[in-house]
Amino acid sequence: MKRLLLWSAIAALSVHSVSAQSAYTLSPIPVLLQEHPLTEGRAQAASVESGLPYLETFDNPNKNTGLPAGWNITDTSSSAAFKMQVNALNGLTAHSGKYYLVSGPETGGLPRDARAYAPALALVAGKTYYVSLYCFAPGLKGAVDQFDITVGLSATPEAQTTIVIERSGEKASLLPEWTLLEGTFTPTESGDYYFSIHHCTPAGISGNAVGFDDFSVAETPFKEMPWIEAYYMGGIWSFTADTVYLPESQKLTYGANTQNANTYQWDFGEGADPAFSSLPQESVAYNTYGLKQAIVSAGNENGIASDTLETTVRPFDTATEDFICNRRKTDKITLYAVGTYDYMVGINPSYQIIAEKFTLPKGIQGTVSRLVVYTFLYKMEEANYNQDLFLSFYAEGSDGLPGELIQKYKGTVKDLFGTTAFGLGNFCMINIPETEITGSFFVALELPKITTSTENMLGIVSTTTRTQTDCTTYAYYQNKWYPLNRLYSGANLSSMISPYYKVTAYSNVSRMDNDRLQIRSTVVSTEVKIEGTKSGNTISLFDLSGRTIYTVHSSDGTTTLNVSNIPTGIYIVRANGVTIGKIVKQ
Repeated sequence: MKRLLLWSAIAALSVHSVSAQSAYTLSPIPVLLQEHPLTEGRAQAASVESGLPYLETFDNPNKNTGLPAGWNITDTSSSAAFKMQVNALNGLTAHSGKYYLVSGPETGGLPRDARAYAPALALVAGKTYYVSLYCFAPGLKGAVDQFDITVGLSATPEAQTTIVIERSGEKASLLPEWTLLEGTFTPTESGDYYFSIHHCTPAGISGNAVGFDDFSVAETPFKEMPWIEAYYMGGIWSFTADTVYLPESQKLTYGANTQNANTYQWDFGEGADPAFSSLPQESVAYNTYGLKQAIVSAGNENGIASDTLETTVRPFDTATEDFICNRRKTDKITLYAVGTYDYMVGINPSYQIIAEKFTLPKGIQGTVSRLVVYTFLYKMEEANYNQDLFLSFYAEGSDGLPGELIQKYKGTVKDLFGTTAFGLGNFCMINIPETEITGSFFVALELPKITTSTENMLGIVSTTTRTQTDCTTYAYYQNKWYPLNRLYSGANLSSMISPYYKVTAYSNVSRMDNDRLQIRSTVVSTEVKIEGTKSGNTISLFDLSGRTIYTVHSSDGTTTLNVSNIPTGIYIVRANGVTIGKIVKQ
């Protein structure tokens, strides 16, 4: 093994498909953030079905068209065409989900004449159908954008003869927030009908982009239904398996992104404390480990929406040895561009050092011997292969930023990434001398200063941006460390830099005063009673091999462990990771 770095590449694995192009306003680095999917294909929207009720939330864009499956456009402008985007209009979030449909403004005072057509819907003569959608039309300096919702027997401008919702001419007005628009349509003959969103701001009006969301056609009037998407926070996640590690006394936080919800109900399942909650976010401790399922429901007066999270929960203790990361099971992955060939996590002209933060309990001791870097794009001219590349480990400083340098290793670009260009995901593994680390730490990559081009580029995979404001990826910008969401508005993400971490010991862990604790009886048959505990501390039972048998969160005064269902033998009792005695189960 080389003293400094041994680098090797391992085969590319399959990755999750992610959403298509999106844009954000970035500060203080004034560039455009663009999301690049990691796969060429993606699942198509279920809304391609043309049955009723029909609802398009615009949350499944086709990579090639930027539209939902089954939708198409006619547009006199190529630069302002309809496209599904994220936070595109003044940072506006979607009315539901993540994406919404945007029609851009025409420049130079030219007329806007664009239509987005929904798939055909089979309608019956004489029956009334209710049409609705949400719209955001802020205008520009008082100029009012105009649009209509129309219907016809084909997806062509000539066939769109009936206006269902009129927001053009004298009916046009500013819509500075998401506004529900409704109309009805009663066909005179049965057949397949095509509804269209017609952006029709006339010439001479310098309008703005217009956003649309939650387009619906139904046989009953529109009802505001709830929407919910659950997520995880906290814990230490495995890079290689669907597993989250929880250190003793730490909890896994569940939360839900919702729209139109008045009530919440969580069911966290067996072994969870609490088992139920009516809050939108809840932190949960587990007294057992294994596969865990959490079900959340959100409701309003019109109905209930639900989501389910399922993952394996394991203790983070001296038996833990795995590649760890900050990507949670609910996070999708992508690549963010900040220039033509520049990437937010990768090579760009603004900074050369990026770091990933790993938050661990104070005093926990471990070692790192390997590192996986998950790259998306890589291409380099031969002249740059031998450029220096540094791998550093930093302890967390008092300000939460990289502090004291633990260790620094040196290699080259080709040592890590090789001499073969690749894209669509590649795993590169770094072998290093075993490095001892205590507590929270940062893994930093110092990349060479290279002018990017078609022949020189490197992008590292990250999670897509989260609605939560937590960010674990940092950059050294203008001689200071910043989390990326300070440099790029809304970039709440984690990079796919994963160290192979092995827990070696718990030292100086926050723990209770063990001198006051006393096991009432060391020879037991059904239960173990521990005197002198306080609420919130963790009491665990281990077998002689170190395997966790039973864990509870203590109460004031006396804590009881039920051991009636465990085999006979000798067991170790620990309080917050510190051994307080042994028991004999009869």
